Amino acid sequence: MRIVFVNSVRGWGGGLTSAVEVGSGLAEMGHEVTLVCHPSSVVARQLASESSVKIAPIAIRAELNPYRVLQLIRLYRRVAPDVVLADRRKDVKLSVAARRLSGAFPIIHRHGAPSPLRNSAIYRHVWGREVQALVVNSKTMRQRMLAEAPWLERAPLHIIHNGKDTSRYKPLPRLRERIRRELGIPEDAFIVSFHGMVQPRKNVELLVKAVASLPADLKIHALVVGAGPTLPQLRALVAEIRAPVIFAGIREDIPEVLSAADAAAHLSTAEGLSNSVIESMACGLPLVVSDATSHAEQVEDGKQGILVPPDDWRAVADAIRWLATDPAGRERMGAAARKRATEEFSRKRMLDRYDEVLRETVAEYRATQGA
Repeated sequence: MRIVFVNSVRGWGGGLTSAVEVGSGLAEMGHEVTLVCHPSSVVARQLASESSVKIAPIAIRAELNPYRVLQLIRLYRRVAPDVVLADRRKDVKLSVAARRLSGAFPIIHRHGAPSPLRNSAIYRHVWGREVQALVVNSKTMRQRMLAEAPWLERAPLHIIHNGKDTSRYKPLPRLRERIRRELGIPEDAFIVSFHGMVQPRKNVELLVKAVASLPADLKIHALVVGAGPTLPQLRALVAEIRAPVIFAGIREDIPEVLSAADAAAHLSTAEGLSNSVIESMACGLPLVVSDATSHAEQVEDGKQGILVPPDDWRAVADAIRWLATDPAGRERMGAAARKRATEEFSRKRMLDRYDEVLRETVAEYRATQGA
């Protein structure tokens, strides 16, 4: 199939990694993939060397910019796609506008953000009539969307869990000593990692407060990998309460960096489905996760990790203390996390499901068009 994938995400984060993995993965499966992205985006730089994916640099910013619609019209006429995958809401709206003057093809909205669609007239029209299918990445996200916009019950709404290449994301014990030296981590420290965008809904301050409260003789440190809008406030909190936290900045070698950790903590108040949790699981780390979002679809309490109440740093501290003082339990949970990641959240499983949904949507659309 000829697939046009529209992704206007410019910065670093889950939207970027998902676009790279899905776009390159579909190309590897034999599809002809053209990725529409901002010319200065991280995704454009990451896929520049991917000869299997064609890059169409279009600087999408506003929701209904006539010039961007014209650019998409030209692209769609040239490529004649069998299907368009559109990530963000503005990507969907622009693609719907462009389709009117460029051909007949279904539009699928990949909705990975932890926010529902609005229950408004324009949303009911665009997503109820103009979009042929929606893909969400968790049962939790599907429930939230239907609760806020019950009219979506009539739309094809598919769940495709995010997936990771578990041959890349895996335990790397041989690198542990080198990475610890590189990051300045004491050899005998117990490390609880967080990696991702540092922003309010990620609740990284709970991890900071938890490790600050634990006895010094346990030598528990937090490792924060990433950046974001609330990083300055987080650094200020670390300094204020003298928390044992190591900041590693943005890293692209996540499997290698996670080799330095003993456990991972992801305490978000909202997620679509966390890529960071999958990556930590695939790297064999037991997890402490908030029971506030789709984390419970990924981590079974007491099996791959520990679920804690949202916004309760004391519960986070208790969970970390247990992991730090029970090596056998920690090893058991880490092995179970790795197993679940390879079986339930692999890149292959995700791509096979995308291939199935794309083919099904194209066939149904052509049937309704009489093609």
